[in-house]
Amino acid sequence: MFHLSSEEFFLSSDATVCTEVRSPQPNYPEHSHDFHELIIVSKGAGQHVLNDHVTNLAQNYICYISPKDRHLFDQVEDLYLTNILYRKNLLSYSPLLKQLLPHGPNDSPSWYISTETMRRVQPLLKQLDNECRRPTIDAKVMTEVLFQQLVVELARGRLTARSNNETDNKILNVIDWIQNNYAQDMSVGEIAEQFHLSSRTLSRHIKQVTNLSFNNYVHRVRINHAMNLLSYSDKSVTDIAFEVGYKDSNYFSTKFKRFTKQTPSDFR
Repeated sequence: MFHLSSEEFFLSSDATVCTEVRSPQPNYPEHSHDFHELIIVSKGAGQHVLNDHVTNLAQNYICYISPKDRHLFDQVEDLYLTNILYRKNLLSYSPLLKQLLPHGPNDSPSWYISTETMRRVQPLLKQLDNECRRPTIDAKVMTEVLFQQLVVELARGRLTARSNNETDNKILNVIDWIQNNYAQDMSVGEIAEQFHLSSRTLSRHIKQVTNLSFNNYVHRVRINHAMNLLSYSDKSVTDIAFEVGYKDSNYFSTKFKRFTKQTPSDFR
């Protein structure tokens, strides 16, 4: 693992915020850094490993990284994201702002935002990317103002049970359910009925949020968990296939190679 330093990215020693646009983001080995970071995924898919915890990256995914964390990107597929780097100790922002970001051990570091919120966030990201590269006082002030506005938008648009959009709530619940029940047999029709949605609505919204079809998203979740088991257990490939939801180890190997470009044995 290696460590990234602020001096490598920020415009000056007193700069507070900068952006790193990855279009696309390649696989990137495990690392840490001495600044805070917000990851905003606008397109594609992949695997994000934060402190050994594997998460499926997808469109509209947000993640907060602190200097205490270590993380990596792997198995990326046409993944486009913007990294917002900031020096928390130098920012002169409202104390209330910290309440909108994860700040306690029980706060989840990642969440999804609505597609509508992402539409509002995109122009903010472009303007922030432009302002943070200018070495003037007015640009520095504007950068901090835009950063605060961005944090507010990401907090307001967070998909939670408190969301005003009932469909967004249900899609978030579906994603959570798949993440926890991936080994079960499932079809888009059964899941849609379980969450009181039409199959068409569920398929369309899963595609909007994850950039994957319903079936491919299920496969992605299963394969990511299989990768974790292949890396950190001595279970056989056949046992792992059954554990993550496949009844045929050959079919599992075919899907695994499609997503990772390697066989399970080669990956191990």
